[in-house]
Amino acid sequence: MLPKVSVTVPVYNTSKYLKKCLDSLSLQTLIEIEFILVDDGANDGSGEICDQYAKKDSRFKVIHQSNGGLSKARQTGLNNAKGEYVIVCDSDDWVEPEIYEKLYNAANNNNADIAVCGFISEYDNGQSIPSQIVFKENNGIVDSFDFIARGAGSSWIKLVKRDLFVKTGTIYEPGINMSEDSLLVYKLCKGNPKVIQIEENLYHYRREYGGQSYTNNIKMAHIHQLYYTYNWLKNNYIGDIYKGIIYKRAVDLAFACLRVNDLDKTFLSKFMKEELPWNKILSNQSNPKTLIIIIEKCLPLFITQTIVKHLYRLVYK
Repeated sequence: MLPKVSVTVPVYNTSKYLKKCLDSLSLQTLIEIEFILVDDGANDGSGEICDQYAKKDSRFKVIHQSNGGLSKARQTGLNNAKGEYVIVCDSDDWVEPEIYEKLYNAANNNNADIAVCGFISEYDNGQSIPSQIVFKENNGIVDSFDFIARGAGSSWIKLVKRDLFVKTGTIYEPGINMSEDSLLVYKLCKGNPKVIQIEENLYHYRREYGGQSYTNNIKMAHIHQLYYTYNWLKNNYIGDIYKGIIYKRAVDLAFACLRVNDLDKTFLSKFMKEELPWNKILSNQSNPKTLIIIIEKCLPLFITQTIVKHLYRLVYK
């Protein structure tokens, strides 16, 4: 019997947390499920841990491959998935026992293409912060525009019908390991999916203050990946209705540059002048809410004068 859900777990040097992740998967209440563990060339014993779980539980399947990055590992899992629906789980996170059963039932009972839930950010100081975007709905179905505008990212809380990947020709872009979740959602939404939401926090997202994740250690190479996603969005969502979404993405990219140690000032200058010209920010032409977004993002940066140093002096001098 084919599984109802396939869960892909990319694994790379997370042996410290891996057992907690796999233990939480082994406790899933959904019976017809498979877990595809993709050992992406780990060298800390993570691969051996995966093999141990596969030996004692037939739901676990292990694929060992040379290191190719997060997107390649996720694509390997997708290529080998047999479930009606697919989802990913990061190997340093953990999940509630009923997460996949609840997501599957919500999707299946409503003939939906995507089912989404909330999550809890778990910090290394013991702090837990619930987080969920509650989308606008029309007759119990998530509003498609609101989902595109606010739902990009966090693919580990989005159960997706495998056929939607085929319908839209969506794959994880090789080499895009930052903002890969956002890019994936933008691509899937081109298929006009029916989306259902569960207002429960069922996924535990591990966060570390000052950790070694992409988001905590942004380099110029990551900025170019964000730029790739920005360009894809801009070139594929055309029309006045999407201008606010695209503009906010440009703002996010510009502010990400403020956290880059090896910042390419020429890149930032060119990007700001082309995508965020000062007269456009002040006139607020693209979206009535844009100036509010700018002010909200800038306020703490003005206090530290970082915004002045990195934007005014680099771009508008």
